[in-house]
Amino acid sequence: PLTLAIIQGLLVRVGKETYSIPITSVIESHRIKPSDIKMIDNYEVFNVRNDVVSLLRLNRLFRIQTDERGEYCFVVIVGTADKRMGLMVDSLVGEEDVVIKPLHDQFTNSPGIAGASILGDGSVCLIIDVSQLLELGQKKELEERQRLEMAIR
Repeated sequence: PLTLAIIQGLLVRVGKETYSIPITSVIESHRIKPSDIKMIDNYEVFNVRNDVVSLLRLNRLFRIQTDERGEYCFVVIVGTADKRMGLMVDSLVGEEDVVIKPLHDQFTNSPGIAGASILGDGSVCLIIDVSQLLELGQKKELEERQRLEMAIR
């Protein structure tokens, strides 16, 4: 039997690619200047109402060529009950209901991708797996801290 899952997603653009972030995982979004991004322990962070949020640049994660020197960028803060992170994207496109289609075997090892969908205009977008990205972000953070500790010793 064929089953389809339909979710409401926030469409974002990274370079020329469009991604869908499940609305249930989106906390808020911000348009920020590059000067708003700070470095703490080799990690990019952003201050939201006196709360520090780690940033993950989707263009770097997905190896997409973009111009990081723009006047503004957008941060979509996503999270679960106990974890949150800011995903840096080039632009916010809007909200759209998307049908999740599973990926074939060659794409199942793509970190942070839950599936794909065909949008109303006929273009394809990848659907972001927020919980996997949060785990990936924490793993990278732990690896970087261990690397720094080894360098100090």
